[in-house]
Amino acid sequence: MPKLKHEEQHHGHQWGLRVGTEIVASTMIGLGIGFFLDRWLDTRPIFLIVFAVFGLAAGFINLYQLMVVDMQKNNGVDEP
Repeated sequence: MPKLKHEEQHHGHQWGLRVGTEIVASTMIGLGIGFFLDRWLDTRPIFLIVFAVFGLAAGFINLYQLMVVDMQKNNGVDEP
């Protein structure tokens, strides 16, 4: 396996950290909103489940957008 340049290795670490952060943060925000709505409206797990799914979906959408921007940057295409 060929050795990566320091910049490529650094980029890989940044990418991995960003992926984990995006998924976990968006899911936790969704869970938090759902939890507090359930407590406020006294409707146990309905909003928790719904907003957890929304948070997870938002995380994957953010990752998709990040991936598109990264691919455009690597291909030399200017961002719109």
